[in-house]
Amino acid sequence: MGKDSNHPFSGEKVFFATKHSKETVLKPLLSRIGLVCVRADVDTDQFGTFSGEVDRVGTVRETLRLKTSAAVEINPEGRFFLASEGSFGPHPLIGLAQSDHEALLFVDKKLEIEIYVEEVSTETNHAEIEFGPGDNLHAFLKQVGFPEHGLIVKPKGNASVVFKNLQTTDAVRNAINDSFHASSKEKVILSTDMRASYNPTRMKIIEKAGAKLVEAIISLCPDCHIPGFAISKGIRGLPCEKCGEPTRITKEVIWSCVKCSYTEQKERPDGLRTVPASDCEFCNP
Repeated sequence: MGKDSNHPFSGEKVFFATKHSKETVLKPLLSRIGLVCVRADVDTDQFGTFSGEVDRVGTVRETLRLKTSAAVEINPEGRFFLASEGSFGPHPLIGLAQSDHEALLFVDKKLEIEIYVEEVSTETNHAEIEFGPGDNLHAFLKQVGFPEHGLIVKPKGNASVVFKNLQTTDAVRNAINDSFHASSKEKVILSTDMRASYNPTRMKIIEKAGAKLVEAIISLCPDCHIPGFAISKGIRGLPCEKCGEPTRITKEVIWSCVKCSYTEQKERPDGLRTVPASDCEFCNP
């Protein structure tokens, strides 16, 4: 995708509400359409933390709106605002496999539109274990890609103590020792640090979501010509290559405008026409 200096947003600033260096991967992408990504000084931890001190309240999209609204308060002169939100857990289709769900919200105050994109991936090191005296620390550190990926240590049964920013073995061992002393359960909770600045695997998924966002901004509605014409919904029913039965896999997609009511129903953009029998709930229940 080459740089599009003729895009109507070219030369404008977009204020990105982030605290954990996500602009490092989104700034180059946005620059391809001439948008200048500026980090907005927003304490996004107030809307939820992975380490558990602050619970996220509301849906992903509601949290994104809170973040962009906070950026608007700091930069009231701005037109474009951006926020990112990630969540981790079992994959919505694969089940037990861990997944990273990254969402981005782009707001244009002038046009009064929101462009929302998301990327769901099984490429994640998200993990958490209870650690006791004598347990194998090295195996867990290797599993989660430490020290390239950060770690969080907490004493079990004591929510007031959290050790973060851990990227050396000595720092982890010291945090574990201190956590054992602070734990009422004689156990320590070890978890991956999912903040983007401490998790390069997550940063790659945010970058993939950013590429989707740029494509959506480039895509103009065929009817009103407003940016943000993109896939909004999938229609299930892609047939199995063996038995021919419709599956839960998306067969067609709905493209929608973020401003007017115009929609189009199209085939899958990847050209897939059938599902392998291994993914069919009838052939492989």
